[in-house]
Amino acid sequence: MTSFQGFPSGKTHLVPIPAAFFTEVLPQVDDVNTVKLMLHIIRLLDAQERAVRYIRVNDLMSDDQLLNILHLEEASGQSIIMASIKKAVDIGFVLQAEGPNAGDSAILFLNSARGRDALAALKSGKWVPDDSHGLSQPLPPVWPGIFRLYEDNIGPLTPMLADILQEAEKTYPQSIIQYAFEEAVKKNARNWKYIDSILRNWQQKGSNGQNSRDSEKDRRKYIEGEYAEFINHE
Repeated sequence: MTSFQGFPSGKTHLVPIPAAFFTEVLPQVDDVNTVKLMLHIIRLLDAQERAVRYIRVNDLMSDDQLLNILHLEEASGQSIIMASIKKAVDIGFVLQAEGPNAGDSAILFLNSARGRDALAALKSGKWVPDDSHGLSQPLPPVWPGIFRLYEDNIGPLTPMLADILQEAEKTYPQSIIQYAFEEAVKKNARNWKYIDSILRNWQQKGSNGQNSRDSEKDRRKYIEGEYAEFINHE
């Protein structure tokens, strides 16, 4: 396993963890897999943008990222996940409820004020989940940092370029920066001038109070036509 190379520079998304997790929850946990499950749940919930945040048990059972971080020993990943979920429920870290429809996967809420309100609303019929049998909101890609993106996809950094990249990282959302690099690779336009053109055009035409994660069709109009000169067609 490759050793950790350090957290990336620039803006890094932080996942909030209540202080009570360390003082009241962790002392009750006696195995590392349950700790890993709890931290993974916190990250999953933090990544959600819907009004009521919850997780389906079935989604955890098939979560490759979760399975990859567990210490499996001789037991299967799914049996370990189920056992860890039970411990998390018994401790009171999460609240579990059955779905409103027959065949629905069980639902987990964080045992917070909002989670308790959501559980009460579910039981009273005032709220129903907005999915059928699965969570549908995968984790966003891990932000590698703009320096890593450049070195992995474009080439070596220079001191002057490093300053430019740092300024771009402060100016644009991570999702747009990552998208611009992906388009540069797809178009074989591996240069900062092309990437910067995408970012600047997004800022001029794509923000304006709108959701920066527009559809592929909407975003593509910013990188074709007038920016074709930066594309290497060889």
